[in-house]
Amino acid sequence: MAFKIPLPHTLHMRIMLAIAALQFIVVGLFSVYMIVQLVGNEVTNRQVLGHKIIILTAPAVERMVIEQDKSGLVAYLNRLYSDSALSDIKVKDAQGKVMFSREKPPVALHPVAGWLNLSNLDAQVSTALRDGDHYAGLLNIVLSNYEINNNISILLHNVLYLFLILLAIDLLASELLVKYLVSPLGSLTLMAQDLSRGTLDGVTKPSARASVEVKHLTNAFVDSAKIMRKQIHELEQTRSQLAQNELRLRNLVNNMQEVLLELDKGGRIQFLNPIWETLTGYTTAFSLTKPFSFFLVQESQQQYFEQGNLAHIALNDLQLELRAENGASVWLQMNTTLQFDNAGEFSGSISTLVDITENLRLQKLQQEHEQNLYKLAITDPLTGVYNRRYFDEILDKLIESSLRNQQQMALLVIDIDGFKFINDTYGHPVGDAVLKALSSTLHSLDYAGVEVARLAGDEFAVILQDVTEEQANNIANEIHNRIGKIVIDMAVGQLRIQSSMGVALAPKHGKTPQSLISAADVALYHAKKSGRNRVDTLSKDMGEAIMDIFSRGFELRNAVSAGMLTPFIQPIVELKTGEVFAYEVLTRLKRNEEYIAADVFVLMAEDLGLIREMDLFIIKQALKQVPKHTHLFLNISLCSFYNPEFSHDLRNILLSPDVLGRNITIEFTERQTTSFTESFMQYFNELRDAGCKLALDDFGVGYSSYGYMRQLRPDFVKIDGSFVQQVTTNQEDAKIVEQIIELSKIFGALSVAEHVENEETCQRLIQLGVKYGQGYYFGRPKAIPEYVFDEDLRLKA
Repeated sequence: MAFKIPLPHTLHMRIMLAIAALQFIVVGLFSVYMIVQLVGNEVTNRQVLGHKIIILTAPAVERMVIEQDKSGLVAYLNRLYSDSALSDIKVKDAQGKVMFSREKPPVALHPVAGWLNLSNLDAQVSTALRDGDHYAGLLNIVLSNYEINNNISILLHNVLYLFLILLAIDLLASELLVKYLVSPLGSLTLMAQDLSRGTLDGVTKPSARASVEVKHLTNAFVDSAKIMRKQIHELEQTRSQLAQNELRLRNLVNNMQEVLLELDKGGRIQFLNPIWETLTGYTTAFSLTKPFSFFLVQESQQQYFEQGNLAHIALNDLQLELRAENGASVWLQMNTTLQFDNAGEFSGSISTLVDITENLRLQKLQQEHEQNLYKLAITDPLTGVYNRRYFDEILDKLIESSLRNQQQMALLVIDIDGFKFINDTYGHPVGDAVLKALSSTLHSLDYAGVEVARLAGDEFAVILQDVTEEQANNIANEIHNRIGKIVIDMAVGQLRIQSSMGVALAPKHGKTPQSLISAADVALYHAKKSGRNRVDTLSKDMGEAIMDIFSRGFELRNAVSAGMLTPFIQPIVELKTGEVFAYEVLTRLKRNEEYIAADVFVLMAEDLGLIREMDLFIIKQALKQVPKHTHLFLNISLCSFYNPEFSHDLRNILLSPDVLGRNITIEFTERQTTSFTESFMQYFNELRDAGCKLALDDFGVGYSSYGYMRQLRPDFVKIDGSFVQQVTTNQEDAKIVEQIIELSKIFGALSVAEHVENEETCQRLIQLGVKYGQGYYFGRPKAIPEYVFDEDLRLKA
């Protein structure tokens, strides 16, 4: 452990210590120099002394030796030996015989002389004794160390006294000088203390006797004090602001609905805010320092946070599945910022984690809902196969693809024979079971490129891709055979299904969806007209007549969507007053600039299953365009009511808030026999209870029989125009009209005569008791915008 010399605390004492050390060294060196000089002088003096003694004693000793005066020699030398400067004296004669010899105990040389390397100095002095030119003997004198040691000691004491006196004088002078020089720094010290405490007033002036440097330093302190006071004030404001920001930041972090996560470079948790405990159930104390991967469910996600992988993690919108403390899965979305130290080395990450569990659940539900909606949009809800709208889309795409790839495709249109009879006889549940069984059979076809759709009612379509005509016929016959094997179990017995099928090929029979459907419809029509329960492929011998029918059938299929159907109305007038009682709504088909009457296409529309859609369209348009106070007769075919979708849609229209309360009469037309079931009658009673009236059209011809009169109990009976037109000239027709009037009265119905075309006929009908009339005499059918209505229903134009 290194030794440290404690230093004085004050600058004054430190300066004095430095000066004292310097003076000590200087004076010490000076003293050493003096000692060296003085000791050297002593040594020189010693040598001189030895030579002087030899010079002074040699003549006397030389005489006594020559004279052989031994006693005198001894006495003389003994006196000389008593001198402290001498240590040894020895005299020898010419023969080397010792005539005198005396030695003192040896005295060690002073240490200082040893330090100066004087110990080797020769202390012995010798001289030869002569008698003239002859050698007479030898005088040898050894100098003693006593004198030189004594002189060195005295010298050291004197030098020490001098050293101390000089050191004291120097220190005193230095103290006075330093005190004089440092004294102005006292005020600076106090100023520095005030400056450190922030109490320096900024107006302090330097001492008048201070040096220029001290004055500059004082002024600098004052200026610094002003700056520091300003900076201290600013720092205090900044510290206060930082404290507020820290508090806000802490509150923000603690109240965040997002998890704030800090990881070290090894993926261990360093920081978490309180929302972590709310989302996962794990306490912060438990979670800190644990690997973040510990809380992840999926192994692939755990690898993101292993050693060395965190620096390469996805920075935005990374979805992670965590396992909460209760075992539940929590999905979080992570956004990350990587952290680096001053050396640029990766040190960890800071991330925010947003709980997206509910969002993902809602997204999943939305996707399922969208899939369900999409499925509902493209499939038939009853059978699960494609609906007509989606069928039209894929047929167009598949025809385009087959033409582009120079391939052939086939369209099979399938119709269940006697399906209306099945519905009427066994009820709609059995009919629905038949449709489901047929769609299941078609859906199970294992041919490549097969698409199945329900076009309408009991009509289905099958698309076969990349087939020859022979393959298409074989597959159609196989499908026909499979359908023939369908058995519907019933409460009593079983029901087997028969079907008719029309086959058309593209591009042979059509290169567009419309032409291909028309061709398949022609083939189906031919199969049904040829005895049903068979498969027919379109051929030339089917004739242009059938093709013309179905080209017009195609026109009817697109009439509603193309805006080709238009509601016309014709007034029904009270015969006696001539006032308009009601209007009958009639359907017209626009072809170019001409409007075609319904008699031309209604039978075809019924045969093709289009009458229901056409009726609903005309009814909606008439109710929308005709004022609410106007009495309307709505023409509806009875066969349409056996379609549950039609009945449901008609009920919704007639019982809607906008229509409920209007004066509406439903006018039935029937072109084939119909049996009225209990549910059928219940439906009509519901409409009657809502305020609707019933009218029986074309009474006296066709299937409008007395049985209908009894079962339906109509409010109006419309006498067929074939009897009305000749009522003035043909007594039989007049009699039939009269009988119909009487029959109507029996059932409480009012009579309406059709095809009244002149005044004479009008007067005759009044005589017979007919209440209302309708015909060209009162007004031709016109588009609704051509009429002007008023409250009393008088015909204005």
